[in-house]
Amino acid sequence: MQLLNNGSDPLTVNADGSFTFATQLAAGSPYNVTVGTQPAGASCSVSAGSGTVAGAVSSVAVTCSPVLMKNIALFLDSVSGTILTYAYDAASGLLTPLAGPDVSSGAGANHILVDASATHAYTLTPGNSTGAPPRLAAFTIGLGGVLTANGVQTLTSNALDATLDVAGDTMYVLQAPVGAGQAATIMTYPIDQNTGVINARVGSAAEVPSTADLLYRNPVADYLYVIDRGTDPTKPGTVTAYAIGANSTNATTKQPTAVGVGVATGIHPTAMAIMPGGKFAYILNNIDETVSIYTVRSDGSLAPLSAGSPFGLPIVSPQTASLSAMTMDPNGQYLYINDSANNAVYQLKINQTDGTLSALSVPSVWLILSW
Repeated sequence: MQLLNNGSDPLTVNADGSFTFATQLAAGSPYNVTVGTQPAGASCSVSAGSGTVAGAVSSVAVTCSPVLMKNIALFLDSVSGTILTYAYDAASGLLTPLAGPDVSSGAGANHILVDASATHAYTLTPGNSTGAPPRLAAFTIGLGGVLTANGVQTLTSNALDATLDVAGDTMYVLQAPVGAGQAATIMTYPIDQNTGVINARVGSAAEVPSTADLLYRNPVADYLYVIDRGTDPTKPGTVTAYAIGANSTNATTKQPTAVGVGVATGIHPTAMAIMPGGKFAYILNNIDETVSIYTVRSDGSLAPLSAGSPFGLPIVSPQTASLSAMTMDPNGQYLYINDSANNAVYQLKINQTDGTLSALSVPSVWLILSW
């Protein structure tokens, strides 16, 4: 938090206790203490903050209370299952760790989602060879960005990915083929919008290619994207658009219907994001260490950008990057990419006219892990 006296002489306060401004005022001078910059996750106010200097002033008090966070970013440590909470500055796009306690989703969880209201979060544990069941876990985001567990939905077979619809009332889960020669499937789980609880699966499964392994929901229109890394780790993958909701022939069940044909990604795509206005789409490629950029057509299908794509990331040392997650701020101005090998987050700015990317003045920040 930053305090000001008479609109200047900024003072940073990081903890409870007394404080003293650097510039001393003569007896008879007016003083007026105000909050210059609010701390992440809280709202602070000043009482008895103004008067006339007659000696040492000890009556000024600053009180801070946690608030609901709308500018919040969550990162998941897939080894421990710990969820890390950050506030972001809407003007600069920079991240600040929140002071709340870390919450665990359980070892093995490797996906995290936040609904449009920023009041509920969800993690996916895909299932593994030890027999631990695949599951979805729900969390409530409270005052100051503090997370609280909100129930679990166990899945019937190993899961590859999950995503929310724009309304936040439906979860789509991509589940692996159950046998050789069978297709992968997309399952639909309704969500209670008041409580955030995940309910039991409804409707029939939608079949997709057996090698598909990632899902992404368009944030502004009824389209779902299925990303297929393919079987050859040295070749590009593909991304295919599917119509759902009112755009699908199965509007009641929201079962996806393919739109057009797939287009190429980079090698080993791991995440996707679309601007809030729905104009440009971004796919993160782990092996390439790049971001592929696309124009989104009116029917939801994608067209590769002719210039500025793919964008090479400003990878930090010492480890080879492991690019596992990507998210965008609600205004579509900034893109954040998690590098779990280097415990770093890359911060990129989005050109609002042509969709191209550039690194921020601080291109990366270090993740602070609690063990």
